[in-house]
Amino acid sequence: MSQLSIDALRELAPGYVMGTLTTDELRDFTSALADPKLAEELQPEIEAHQAAAEFLATSTTATPPAALRQRVIARIASEKQSIVHLTDDSTGIVALPVRRAPSRWVTGGLITALAASVVFAVNLRREVGELRASLNSTQTALTTTEQQLQARERTVRILTEGGNDMVLVRLGANENTGPSMQVFWNVKAGTAVVRADGLRAVAADRTYQLWMIRDSKPVSVALFRPGADGTQLTEVSVPTSVQGVAAFAVTEEPAAGSAQPTMTPFLVGTVGPN
Repeated sequence: MSQLSIDALRELAPGYVMGTLTTDELRDFTSALADPKLAEELQPEIEAHQAAAEFLATSTTATPPAALRQRVIARIASEKQSIVHLTDDSTGIVALPVRRAPSRWVTGGLITALAASVVFAVNLRREVGELRASLNSTQTALTTTEQQLQARERTVRILTEGGNDMVLVRLGANENTGPSMQVFWNVKAGTAVVRADGLRAVAADRTYQLWMIRDSKPVSVALFRPGADGTQLTEVSVPTSVQGVAAFAVTEEPAAGSAQPTMTPFLVGTVGPN
């Protein structure tokens, strides 16, 4: 069991990750990791330095700015080297420069700072991603709401600007109870608002088709599928004249629609005089 304090062990963590510990230091640190309590305290330190090492291994090499290079050279020139005196002043002085090994505390501190920077960058990137996703979601919701408001405005305009040119056609089911539909036809604008209620859901490969009976022939006006509540509100293009138009009708057809009705209409409404 290592006799080193937890602080001393933390100082050894960078060297453990980088593989620069001496044999004795490696033995002490490995022994400490065998202690579950110490291992739990040291694990975050080890992971932080591993992240820093991985970051350094995958980083793109960058050329330092010229100004930085000059500052480093100036710093080296200003460093005073320790002098070891081998003889006294009477016989002369022989001086040898002593190179100081980098402090383990400094090395560990730099790696720890880098690791913290990596963690901060990762967290920041995640937060930015989350903010972008939230912004995109909000933008999508705003766009959808704006489109809905524009559709409602068109509907209101069709209904209010029709005046004497507005024709209302009511379509009823063959039974006394069942779905119903109203066609608000702005003849002058050549546009109609179709409102349906009580429609049952149809299969994915089926749809409802609205027909106009004009000159005794069915003409397709629109395909539509009701909402979950069985209602439908849609805007369709219609002629700018009621001439020859006798009725509107609804049938259920294949998803792509049909050239002619394939069943007896279950909703029918006649067009009265304008």
